[in-house]
Amino acid sequence: MVCSLSVLSVVWSTLVKLWNFGTAAFFLVIATLQLNDPDPIYWVLVYGGTAMIAFGQGLGRHSRFWTGACIGAVATGIISTAPAFGDYLTSENLSNIFSEPENFSSFFSGMDSSDYIENSREFLGLVLAFVLLTAYSIKNS
Repeated sequence: MVCSLSVLSVVWSTLVKLWNFGTAAFFLVIATLQLNDPDPIYWVLVYGGTAMIAFGQGLGRHSRFWTGACIGAVATGIISTAPAFGDYLTSENLSNIFSEPENFSSFFSGMDSSDYIENSREFLGLVLAFVLLTAYSIKNS
């Protein structure tokens, strides 16, 4: 029985490390994709910071300061994009969030009536980062 518990512990520990490194890779890819955004600095820092915190978790390291700073930055973004997500939820076509834009030049032009879709996508990404960072913070408190 003791042997099986130690094997189970090693397997669980390995799965948790794989999860942490996998989420780090996921958020690193997202941060890299944000380099094409018209305002990349905030997004690269937020998603890159989330990736680095997940990577640190995989290595068994945790910084309360950096996790808290990243949670604060993510929460600020959530607050600023939440109204657009509310607009999305009250819109008539909820499938628009998963479709490609009809006009790619709209990425580089001024805001139009469908900008709530882009802001809603940003909101969902920030909520995902917030949940992950909060789970790390709770786990290590």
